[in-house]
Amino acid sequence: MMTQQTLSKLRELKLPGMADALQVNLGQPAFRSLTFEEQMGILVDSEVSSRESRRLNRLLKVAKLRYPSACLEDVDFRESRGLEKGLFAVLASCDWVRQCRHIIFTGATGTGKSWVACALAVQGCRVGLSAIYRSSNQIAEEIIIAEATGSLPQLKGRLVKAAILVIDDLGLMPFDALVARTLFSIVDERDRLRTGPLVITSQYPTDNWYSLLGDPTVADAILDRIVHSAHHIHLNGDSMRKSRAKD
Repeated sequence: MMTQQTLSKLRELKLPGMADALQVNLGQPAFRSLTFEEQMGILVDSEVSSRESRRLNRLLKVAKLRYPSACLEDVDFRESRGLEKGLFAVLASCDWVRQCRHIIFTGATGTGKSWVACALAVQGCRVGLSAIYRSSNQIAEEIIIAEATGSLPQLKGRLVKAAILVIDDLGLMPFDALVARTLFSIVDERDRLRTGPLVITSQYPTDNWYSLLGDPTVADAILDRIVHSAHHIHLNGDSMRKSRAKD
């Protein structure tokens, strides 16, 4: 009876990790043989782990990543792909986020740009940083709908506040004037407030982006805030989808 009361109180105190660990371990002779300090240490560690897991799940839910299970540990560093293992070891610390150092992935379709971009976003979520993923088509559609419904300020606020903003497949369709101006406003506000970097993937080199971003003046303003302070990573090789199909 006492145990059930303790479990109920732990859950009322919003300590479900401790409650679950106590419920699982209480019947284990090995746990009962431990000192009180050792038992408490296990329960506290379980609560910390539970909170970190719940936080990660919340961040991933908000991020809406295309590949939410992508992770840096699974990145394919074959020499033919052009990815530097040393660079990614540095990126894993997420200092690039705190320094607002943008990351640009270029390369042919299917080379894994989107997957690696998501892996970086997942790593950010692991250390407690917020992320938002949008394909270029998605962000264009959201801006157009938000403008029509009067919710554009709220949309811009969400995209500005995210510590990591992933824009995937830039260039699949050119942006119209409204989308380009709104994107500039978001990029400029993020740059001014230093809320965090962008991660951009594109089949096209940055020199070709001017024609994809609508008005040349707006395009120049956007690129000036991104390109000069970015890690440029070009992925080589055949399509990963083609390789998986052969396997």
